[in-house]
Amino acid sequence: MTTVRKEEAYATKYAEFVCNTHFENLTPKVIKQAKILVLDLIGVSLAGCKLMEFPRLVSDYIASLGGVAEASIFLRKGKFPAVNAAFVNATCAHALDMDDGHRFGALHPAAVVIPTGIAATELVNATTRSLIAGIVAGYEVMIRVGMAINPSSLRRGFHTTGTAGVFGATATAANIMGLNQEETEGAFGLAGLQASGFLQVNHEVEGAKVKPINPARAAMAGLLSCILAQRGARGPRYILEGEDGFLRAVADEVDANLLTRNLGTDFEICNVYLKLYAACRHTHASIDAAIEALKKRWVPASEIKEIVVETYSAAIRLAGIREATTVSAARFSIPFSVALVLTKGGAGVIQFNEENVRDEKIQALAQKVKLAVGSKWEKAYPQKRGATVTIVDKERNEWSADVELAKGEPENPASWEEIYEKFLQNATLALPKTQAEYLANIIRNLEQASLEDFVSLMRCE
Repeated sequence: MTTVRKEEAYATKYAEFVCNTHFENLTPKVIKQAKILVLDLIGVSLAGCKLMEFPRLVSDYIASLGGVAEASIFLRKGKFPAVNAAFVNATCAHALDMDDGHRFGALHPAAVVIPTGIAATELVNATTRSLIAGIVAGYEVMIRVGMAINPSSLRRGFHTTGTAGVFGATATAANIMGLNQEETEGAFGLAGLQASGFLQVNHEVEGAKVKPINPARAAMAGLLSCILAQRGARGPRYILEGEDGFLRAVADEVDANLLTRNLGTDFEICNVYLKLYAACRHTHASIDAAIEALKKRWVPASEIKEIVVETYSAAIRLAGIREATTVSAARFSIPFSVALVLTKGGAGVIQFNEENVRDEKIQALAQKVKLAVGSKWEKAYPQKRGATVTIVDKERNEWSADVELAKGEPENPASWEEIYEKFLQNATLALPKTQAEYLANIIRNLEQASLEDFVSLMRCE
C-alpha cells in the first residue's frame, strides 16, 4: 500500500481541476471524443431501456414516485427529480453491457458520467457546452481513480464502475452546477462515503441482470453529494488517502501517482474503448479470435468437435459462466458468446436474445468450448486483453487465431461508420429511424444545440 502524506489531499487537487475545466479550454480532439461517447452511450441506453427487464422495472418504480420536475428519464414523458433521473438513466446505460470502458481503469465511465451530466445540466439549466466540459471532467477523475486501484481492487472483487464511479459523477455534476472549490472538495468526501459495488454480479445468472445498479448508485451518489455540498454539507477531506479512506478500503496495492499524473494535460477520455458486441468486454477478444479462426477455414457448427479458448485468468473469472440460461448471463459467458458468433455471425444486441439463449444448437456448441489460461495472455494482461481460439473439427483438423486487443480499443479503433451504425441499430429499437438520425445529428453538433432539443428526443416528446 502506498503511503500518502497528509498534506496531499487528492480531493483538493481534483476540486481544483474540476473548477478549472471549461469548454473553451478543451481541444477539438477532446470535444470530438466526448461527443462520440455521448452518441454511443445514448444509443446503448435507449436499447437497454427498451429491451431489458431490470431498467424497465427501475424506471416504472421511480416514475411512480413522481416528485419535482427537474430532469428527463429515457423514453418517458415529463421530468422527475434529478437524482432519480440519473439513477434510472445509468441503469439503462449499463443494461446491455455495451457501454464504453477503459482497460487500465477496469471500469465503464459513460454509464455513470453521462447520465449524471445530463441530469445535472437539466437541474441547473446549463448549456450543452457545460455538459461536454462536465463529462470530460468526470471521465478524467473516474478513470484515474480506477487506474490507481487496479488490478488489485478487481482481484478483491470490487466493481470499479461503482466504486470509482462516485468520484467521476461528482466531478461531472460539480463542474456543470458551478460548485466552488470548497464545495467540490466537500462533495468528493460525501460521495466517497457512498462508494460501493461488487463483482459477484458477474458470477450468477440472476446477479447479471441487476449489475446496472452499481453505476446507477454511483451516478445518484455523485449528483446528490453535489446538491448537498452546495447547501453546506461537507464530507471528509482525505476521503481518498485517509487511514480509513477509499484507497485503503478497496485495494491492497495503489499506484498513487496515477491519481493526478498529467491531470489537465493528458486526457484519458481519449483512451477509452468502444464495444461492438453486447457482452462483457472480457469476452470480446475471444469473439474476435473465433471470427478470425472461422475466416481461415469455414466449417459448420455440426462438424466442430471442440473449441479451445486460451485467454487471461481475469476473463475466465469474470466472464466464464458455463450455463447461460438468460440473456444477461449470456453476456458474461465466453462459451456462449463464442458459440453465438460462430452460429449467428454476430454478437450484437440483435443476436443476444431469448430465442438464441434457448437455441439447443448454440447451447450444444457452447458446451464444446473449453476455457484455459494462456501463459502469454496472462503475462500481457492488462496491457493486452488477448485470446487464442482453436477450432477442432471431427476429423481432428485444427486451426487457430490470436487477437491481442479487441476491436474498439484506442490501438484498434472502430471507424466512425461502425460507431454510427452501432448507434442506429441500438437507437432504432426505441425510436423511429428519422428521429434517431436527427438525434445523432444533434449530438454530432452538441455544443451548438439547445439542451431541450437534445433531451426531448430521448424523452420521446
